[in-house]
Order: sequence, then structure tokens, then C-alpha cells
Amino acid sequence: MPYLPRGVAQPLELVKSLNALQPFLPPAVVNWRYTIDNDWSGDPSLFFWITLSDEAAKPQKLPKITKDVTGVITQHINPRAHWDLIPYVSFRSQSEQAALKEEVFG
Repeated sequence: MPYLPRGVAQPLELVKSLNALQPFLPPAVVNWRYTIDNDWSGDPSLFFWITLSDEAAKPQKLPKITKDVTGVITQHINPRAHWDLIPYVSFRSQSEQAALKEEVFG
């Protein structure tokens, strides 16, 4: 019988945990989305798309805010340890999102 990661086997519990992240995210996070899918190698993964304010996305601030956001994700849900999912986190600024007009990012 194939192995089913907890995040895939218990999607409602995972969604509850993910929704509970919102109050812990820094104010610089303008919007965020996630999906559960397989990565390029077929491993079950949790993909996050984070839209940051333009101020937070400035080069001098970006390292700290990305560390803070990934820290919140790891501390509160720990995708790899608790849900058996590999986390992938992508960041984009509000102005980048507006210029690209893509739906992928929040």
C-alpha cells in the first residue's frame, strides 16, 4: 500500500492549521495563498505564494521579512515534520503582482 502523507490524508485538519497562520503573519504580508501538489520530482509538497507590500520587498528589508514569514510557517505548522509535505515558499511584491496580473499569487 502506498504511503499517504498526513497533509494529503487529513486535508481538513491541514486547512484549519493553515488558516490559523493568518494572525501570526507580519503586517507586510498583503496576501497569501497555498496549494498542495507534487513537486517536480513527484514528492507531496505545500506551495506558498506570498505577496508582500512594496515597502517590505525593498532589498534592505526583504531578507528579514522572508525569514520572519518562513519562521511563522515552520513554527506554527511545520509542513515537513507534522504534515509530511515539503514546503516551497515564493515571494512577490504588490507592484510585481499588479504588473504581471497573474492569479497564482494572492
